Amino acid sequence: MSTEAQQESTPTARCPFSIQDGHRTILETGTVGAHELFGVKQWLVAAAEDVKLVTNDPRFSSAAPSGILGDRRPGWFSGMDSPEHNRYRQKIARDFTLRAARKQEEFIVRAADSCLDDIEASGPGTDLVPGYAKRLASLAIHDLYGLNEEGPVLEGQMRAMEGGTDMESIKRLTDEFGHVLALVRAKRDEAGDRLLHRLAESGEDEILLSDEEATGVFATLLFAGHDSMQQMVGYSLYALLSHPEQRAALRENPDLIDGAVEELLRFLPLNQLGVPRVCVEDVELHGQTISAGDNVIPLYSTANRDPGVFADPDTFDITRKPEHNFAFGYGIHGCPGQHLARVLIKVATVRLFERFPDVRLAGDVPMNEGLGLFSPAELRVTWGAE
Repeated sequence: MSTEAQQESTPTARCPFSIQDGHRTILETGTVGAHELFGVKQWLVAAAEDVKLVTNDPRFSSAAPSGILGDRRPGWFSGMDSPEHNRYRQKIARDFTLRAARKQEEFIVRAADSCLDDIEASGPGTDLVPGYAKRLASLAIHDLYGLNEEGPVLEGQMRAMEGGTDMESIKRLTDEFGHVLALVRAKRDEAGDRLLHRLAESGEDEILLSDEEATGVFATLLFAGHDSMQQMVGYSLYALLSHPEQRAALRENPDLIDGAVEELLRFLPLNQLGVPRVCVEDVELHGQTISAGDNVIPLYSTANRDPGVFADPDTFDITRKPEHNFAFGYGIHGCPGQHLARVLIKVATVRLFERFPDVRLAGDVPMNEGLGLFSPAELRVTWGAE
């Protein structure tokens, strides 16, 4: 069976920590949803097992044309299947290990303190989204890539390309990367040991990439992780500011922080639409035939609310025993930056509440919904005497 799922804006009555009603209906009825995105029909799957199927079964391809994204470009590994996809993931693997993220944690702590120094100097009262969540994530990502003054410039160019409201503007995203290509070529002649240096390196390496391939890998990482990482940091702060009992539990037992990060990733419906897969042969699912050539979108945030996997899934509980969640996708296309994201959320929350133990919300929190993402557009807070 299929269920119609409407493209939703952000209704003011929607709880900022709830999944979309249409997506919840698909989950609760155990069906496959029908959805239109940029004039192209999509099937939506919501249950955890269905998401695993679509993201792991070779009958659902990331490489087949979806009718939404532009023509395939060298290095854009999010649109590839194994074994081609594996070559590019192997090239970046060492930069995204848990060990690498922990090594970067010292830098992230210093960056967080620098942001908070500026916030304290100008306070009380600030918007944590631009001054802390976005700034801290950008500093960490630029450090990972090995970007100096190029970082803010590149981020501004990327922002100018985002926000597409039609299919053609989305397709142009894969065509307008001349500035990144120029950056990759410049890095070939620059000494360094950051991710972008290694993508561009032409020395002795078991996996050598052309300029175009390195540009595609870098562009994939930028679009897949940069904005979502910034938004997840701000969303996590909002969740703890909005649930004082959870914040109190964390204050009383700081050892809960790692489990709290996992619960934030599970609970917050940031990533509403996964990247489409294309069915390459007819598949029967819940009585609905998904035909070869049809697009299928996994609903990661909805899978994180599957009661068959998570007890009392709509409750935010940082003492919950961590289970595998779908915040970073599933299968071979799982987000490579997930360890860095965890460190960022951990440092951002710990340092904020240590520096400002009485920080609190200072007004309504408008929510921003982009293409598949849902998070606070502003997060105004204050501290000190009420």
